[in-house]
Amino acid sequence: MTANSLISAQKPADTGLQVALHPLPILEISDYIARSYQRGYKGAIVGALLGQQNGREITIEHSFTCRTEKNAAGFYELDESWFQSRIEQMRLVHKSPPLDLVGWYALVPKSGPNELHLPIHRQFINHNESSILLGFHVDDILHPVAGDPLPLSIYESNMEADDSDASGEDKEMRDSEAPTKMVLKFRELPYTTETGEAEMIAMQFVREGGANATATASEKRILDQFDQKISVDEGKGKRRAVETTTTTTTTTTTTSSTSKTAPSNTSTTTTTNIDANLTKAESEYMSALQAKSNAIKMMKSRVDLVVAYLQKLPPAFAAGKQTLADAAADARASGGRYTTPSNNILRQIQALATNIELAMPAQKTTLQKEILQETNDVHLVELIADLLASVGDVREVGKKFAVVETARFHKSRLVGGGGPGSGGGGGGGGQFDGYTAELERRESELI
Repeated sequence: MTANSLISAQKPADTGLQVALHPLPILEISDYIARSYQRGYKGAIVGALLGQQNGREITIEHSFTCRTEKNAAGFYELDESWFQSRIEQMRLVHKSPPLDLVGWYALVPKSGPNELHLPIHRQFINHNESSILLGFHVDDILHPVAGDPLPLSIYESNMEADDSDASGEDKEMRDSEAPTKMVLKFRELPYTTETGEAEMIAMQFVREGGANATATASEKRILDQFDQKISVDEGKGKRRAVETTTTTTTTTTTTSSTSKTAPSNTSTTTTTNIDANLTKAESEYMSALQAKSNAIKMMKSRVDLVVAYLQKLPPAFAAGKQTLADAAADARASGGRYTTPSNNILRQIQALATNIELAMPAQKTTLQKEILQETNDVHLVELIADLLASVGDVREVGKKFAVVETARFHKSRLVGGGGPGSGGGGGGGGQFDGYTAELERRESELI
């Protein structure tokens, strides 16, 4: 493989740029690449990176796609007017914390940037002199290898002297007044990954949604290309998908052979879906429970392995009455009945047992006392609220009782005043019949 002429041969300095990459730009870029590939997009996949720059430290926190157009030479360039308006909009949106342009991203070969990337990179340099380039390697996505890191690289650019014309022949000594030709070259940068709380929520949503997603006919082609990067949940934890053709052939063969021997079971498997009636929330809840169940099963298997190792130690060594050398000799003489002790493994088990106390309260009685105190405080507040409500009810009853007693008092006075009349006065009590009826009506309403 020929060396890339745009990659700098100089060793990176110790005081180079330090890049911190957040997961949200990776999600946005990978989604943009997948959608463009699925729709058959033929243009340049280019976008801008937003972040913060503090001296030599750069963070990549957000990204957005950019509009490009071909120039007269056939190279892609940014639509400058559109990009200027969009970057101003992004600065208004991302005010707290303030994010600005720190670089751009594109599809880059594994060997590094080439001549096609230079026009756009020079445009980004006009906006930010220290713009970095985040290159996604499509070859690593299409042909992944187990244990590989993220399929991307980050480059910085510098102006260096062009020594391409240098040869092994002796040249005439000339004055050094002629300016040295400078060319733009890239140097790969190391990077770290950082995640904030909001990004953790987004990653959790993507993980739960991705676990429940189903492939449609229109998505078949893109999933066939990216299937080796998809995690498949089969109820026994997540595994990395294998080659599509091999899996399809094996599945077809197994299905056909099974259909000959047990057609009823095959029919039931293909037509019954126990998750068909679950809502999205229920499916996500089931997925979360399944993940927790898998984690608990894995932890139990590890604990059983540790217990089995400790049980197979020589009894004298486990009791502390034997040295490591003697225990190793006894283990070899036992014919596999006992295992050879290892101080390294025993130290790790001891550290694990010590760290368990960190997850449990040191003083259990104090914790129980605090919980009981907080519970009593909650109950006391509830009782006070009930008491205040009862006081209000009592006040209302008192007001109604006072009105009723006042009505009864006036009624008794009116009735008593008309009783002693004689002759014509005897009819005097009848003049208060209207007042008495009104008082009785009010009394019945209050009661």
